[in-house]
Amino acid sequence: MLKRRDLMKTAAGTTAAVGLSAFAVENVGSRSGPASAAGQAAGGEADAAPYNETYRGRSITIAAMGTEKAAYIDGQQLHLMKIGDDAYLSAMCHYTVAKTPLEAARTAVDELRGAHLLPLGGSHEM
Repeated sequence: MLKRRDLMKTAAGTTAAVGLSAFAVENVGSRSGPASAAGQAAGGEADAAPYNETYRGRSITIAAMGTEKAAYIDGQQLHLMKIGDDAYLSAMCHYTVAKTPLEAARTAVDELRGAHLLPLGGSHEM
């Protein structure tokens, strides 16, 4: 006989599996579709030169850092966490998944609302 606890565990596992597979299908489908020139410049693996743009009065630079991409807002590095092949989280927006480092940097500029990006790390100098 099924107990309620067993049923809830099964339902939770099924929901998680469906959610992850939907996320994977969405990301695979997004790679084959057309992308903007800015998105290709910021997210393409072949580009070695840094990409610069001004967004809402702030300077955004996307540069190669080894095999990864690094995002800078007004010269200050935005901490990015890569999730899978085409997903990024930033230190500014933990709950917003961005498809490119450029999209993550633009979202961070929106969240900053004119404030300066502070360095992330162990330095506590005043």
